[in-house]
Amino acid sequence: MNKLIKKTGRRHFLASFSAAVVGSAALGSCINHSHPENKQTSEKAIGSTSGDKIAENREMPRDLVKKMLDQKVDQYMHISYNCAQSSFLALQEQFGLGGDEVLKALTPLTGIAERGETCGAVTGSLMVFGLLYGRGKNNLGDWSTYRKSLQPSGKFCELFEKRYGSTMCCKIQQKKYGRCFHLTRPDELKAFQEAGATNICSTVVQTAVNLAADIILDQKENPST
Repeated sequence: MNKLIKKTGRRHFLASFSAAVVGSAALGSCINHSHPENKQTSEKAIGSTSGDKIAENREMPRDLVKKMLDQKVDQYMHISYNCAQSSFLALQEQFGLGGDEVLKALTPLTGIAERGETCGAVTGSLMVFGLLYGRGKNNLGDWSTYRKSLQPSGKFCELFEKRYGSTMCCKIQQKKYGRCFHLTRPDELKAFQEAGATNICSTVVQTAVNLAADIILDQKENPST
C-alpha cells in the first residue's frame, strides 16, 4: 500500500508542481480531521494519555519503536510532502498526544515557509516536546516548567545539529543534495523533487523523530499535566 502511495503521490506532485507554491494552504484540509471533542481535551488529560503511551513504548524493544516511527514518517511524507507535519504526526501518534490544531499550524513551517530556514523536522519535533513538557494557559507564569522544558528540547537540537551540521534547511540541503534549492520558485521546486526530495528528506525526518523518541523514552520525569 505504501508503494502505491509513493508512486501515485510523486507522479501527481511532479505533474502539478507549479501549483504547489499555493497548494500548501490546502494541506491542512487534507490532513486535519480534528473533532470538536479533541479540541476540548485538557492539558491534564493529554499528559495522562501520553504518559500511558510512553510507558507502553518503554516496554517495547527500542528498535521496534523506531521502526514504527520510520514507517509513519514514510507514509506521511509521501502524502503531505511536509517535514514539519510528518515529524509531528509520527510522534503524536506513537506517544498518544493531542494537538490536531498544532498539526494544522505546522503547515507553513517547512523551512519556515520554504525559505531554507529552520528544518521542519526540527520544528515538528520541538512542538512535541512542548506538548509533553511545556506550560499552557493555566500555568503560563511557571518559570520552572519553562526552564525544564528547554532541557530535552536543547538536547534534541544539539544531537540533530551534530548529525547534520545545522538545524537550518538550506544547510541540510547542501549536505544532502550538494546545493540549496529556492523552493518558493516553481522551477527550483521541480528540480528539488526530481532530485529525490521526498525520499531523501524522509531520512532526515526519520532521524529527527528517532532522536526525539530516544529523549522522550529516556526522560525520568513524566510529561507535564
